[in-house]
Amino acid sequence: MSEQPAQEPTWTGPAESVYTNALKASGAAFDVTLVFGLLQPGPGAPADQPPVVSEVARVSMSWGHLKSMVPLLARLVADYESKVGQIPAPGFEDQWKG
Repeated sequence: MSEQPAQEPTWTGPAESVYTNALKASGAAFDVTLVFGLLQPGPGAPADQPPVVSEVARVSMSWGHLKSMVPLLARLVADYESKVGQIPAPGFEDQWKG
């Protein structure tokens, strides 16, 4: 008996589109939760007040799914940078140091 290739799933939707510019991540024994937020000054807040992050979406997934995303996202960024040049990302290099 020969194995048949797995069929690609059919995507349905669309899901609600949201914009975020902040991320908080946390992990537990079996899964990871990514909390996406919108960072903006609070309503009528003085300039010396810390900004407010409003939660926009919360996504939980297995560690395996998160690890699978890393090369997919890296390839997406590399392809984009090959077209438009390097994307500035303050603190990016610091995140990879032990």
